[in-house]
Amino acid sequence: MTEKDYRGNVTAIIINKHKKVLMCEHIWIDNAWQFPQGGIEPGESAEHALYRELSEEIGTDKLIIIDKMDKPLKYHFPHYLKEKYNMEGNEQNFFLVYFYGDDSEIRFDNQPKPEFKSFKWVDYSMPAQEVIYFKKLSYHRALQYFYDVYEKLDVLSIKT
Repeated sequence: MTEKDYRGNVTAIIINKHKKVLMCEHIWIDNAWQFPQGGIEPGESAEHALYRELSEEIGTDKLIIIDKMDKPLKYHFPHYLKEKYNMEGNEQNFFLVYFYGDDSEIRFDNQPKPEFKSFKWVDYSMPAQEVIYFKKLSYHRALQYFYDVYEKLDVLSIKT
């Protein structure tokens, strides 16, 4: 395997004013939950890709980056996805992001082919348990990485 076999990706751990974490359900698979994520385009910074992907996938820009992991994490696709996408997996750049909008501003109908059909806010420990099996380890590591920042975060003091 080479580095080219992994797509550069951004992934957002989004928290709200109640310090709950956003999980989105895939439109084409019932009960398949994940964080919003997407590919980094050539020449695009990870931060720019994050804001672009979040605008596309959840329809809002009422977001502030709180922190970013210091190095990306990789996950490997199962065989059927390796063939479909012609790559080994994703190299995820995880961000901890604060959403300061209202739930009504999270929309999936702003794209011709939306990726998600619903969302929910869950406790910080839940995403690694609910995500599809091949992403569990990277979710667990990312949530551990941001845990201290999350615990100390005073969402009421964030300037929007």
